[in-house]
Amino acid sequence: MVDHKLIERKIRKMEEYLRELKKVPIKSLEEFTGNTVVKRFVERNIELAIEQMMAICKHLVAGLDLDEPETYAECFDILHQNKILPAKPLLTFKAMARYRNRLIHVYDDFDDAVTFDVYTTHLKDFSAFARIIRSFINKTLLVNKKKK
Repeated sequence: MVDHKLIERKIRKMEEYLRELKKVPIKSLEEFTGNTVVKRFVERNIELAIEQMMAICKHLVAGLDLDEPETYAECFDILHQNKILPAKPLLTFKAMARYRNRLIHVYDDFDDAVTFDVYTTHLKDFSAFARIIRSFINKTLLVNKKKK
């Protein structure tokens, strides 16, 4: 069973991390890589936002009794196969899961330019995910009300 309130709490937490990120006034890659405190703050908030996305994905997969994913990226595939996520943002969401894995496992070859790119150009993708999930939840709630 899908817990709609839990999903909404996770979306709001993700949005909180995004609001915090928007307060950071970094304009260039050089400025970003030169400020370790800000860099770590940005990395951590992006990581936490992605973790909320993945938690939502896993909750939906479990709550809807869908196939169990073997990876976090595969979780998004499963939601797409079940008409919850559209095709267009799917590759982006999967890339976010892979980015998070590289970030938390502290690979030596991790490129700060990738984090800076996520920070400057991909925060909107989190909002797109929230819109898609909220739309699905609202449709699900509407269908459930009609059944009663």
